Amino acid sequence: MTKYMGEEGDKCPFIAAISVCNPFDINATMNLMSKPSFKNRFMYAAGLTKKLIKGFVKNKPVIMAAQPDLDAEKIVKARTMNEFNEAYPVKVFGYESAEQLNISGSSVHYLKDIKVPTLFINALNDPICDKSTIPNEEIANNPYLLLACTKYGGHLAYFEGLGLKPWLPKQLAQFAQAMIEW
Repeated sequence: MTKYMGEEGDKCPFIAAISVCNPFDINATMNLMSKPSFKNRFMYAAGLTKKLIKGFVKNKPVIMAAQPDLDAEKIVKARTMNEFNEAYPVKVFGYESAEQLNISGSSVHYLKDIKVPTLFINALNDPICDKSTIPNEEIANNPYLLLACTKYGGHLAYFEGLGLKPWLPKQLAQFAQAMIEW
């Protein structure tokens, strides 16, 4: 969504936007998730890869009918997200590599062109969208962008109090209401 907003610039039809746990630089995010740590490589990246494969298998007849040149065996045997991407979306969308696909899908290079108020909420302990990939300078240089970083929250797991009450919906509603009234 944020890439689209930057691509559209002044023509973007939105009055405001909210982005939570944004992987601003998908290539950097994928590289970090590929590092040999239990948390990244064996939990999150492996889990996401399995979900992608499951989606492919579920829709395999339709996908293969539309894309008969795909190597279904290679897709199903992918062990990393980059392996999956090399075998499937890279082939379907005509990219040269998973890296090129990742860079093409990233919003980081389009942030400067966003012209609607946009709130980014990222957790500094996000295991997927690492804090090192947050483009603080690019966000600070665009008056339409606001970055809120929480110390905790993981990847979309914003809770508060002993009862683990969801924290995020209230924040999103307050920002959306403020933008509607503005």
